[in-house]
Amino acid sequence: MLTGKEGDDTMKRMLVLATAAALLASASGAQAAGPADIPSAPARPTRLMAQTGFAGTEETTIAGQVVDKDGAPIDDVTVKLYIGGLLVAEVTTSIDGAFELVELIDYGQDVTIDLWFVPADTNLVMENVLLKESSTAHQHSLYSECVPRVRLDPLTDVIVKLYDIDTRNERLRRQGCVK
Repeated sequence: MLTGKEGDDTMKRMLVLATAAALLASASGAQAAGPADIPSAPARPTRLMAQTGFAGTEETTIAGQVVDKDGAPIDDVTVKLYIGGLLVAEVTTSIDGAFELVELIDYGQDVTIDLWFVPADTNLVMENVLLKESSTAHQHSLYSECVPRVRLDPLTDVIVKLYDIDTRNERLRRQGCVK
C-alpha cells in the first residue's frame, strides 16, 4: 500500500484515468459541462486549436505565473484544471505568483481541457485559459475567440494577467469581443 505523497499522486492518477474511462464509455457521447462551456458569443469562423502532436497518456506539467496588469506577481490565486468539465486538480499561487500542476493527461482523448484562475482579491476578474478544445465544443462554438489559448504539451508554460473589471472590459472592447 502506498502512503504519503506517493499514495496521493497515485490516487490522483487513478481518479483521472477512471474519469477518462467513464467519459470514453459514455454511450451518448455527451461531454460534461465545465464552468466555461456556456455559449458566450455567436458562431465564429472555423478555427481549430493546434494539435498537440502527442498521443497516449503523458505526465504533464502545467506551470506558470499569475501577474497583475503591471506585471507584479499575484499570490493566493486558485488555479483549477478541468478535463472534460471535471475538476481534476487545484493549487494556489505562491507569493511570487507561481503555480505548478502535474497530471496524467490522455492526449488522444477528445475532451476540453482548460484552466481557471480565481483570485482571492474580489477586485480582480477570474480568467479562463483553454489548453485543448474538444471537437464537440468547437462544433457548437462553446468558446469565444476571445478566450485565451495556450498549446498543451507535456511541459506547458502559462503566464496569466488578471485585471479589474473596467480594465478587462476595455481590453475586450479593443479586441472586438464586446461592444
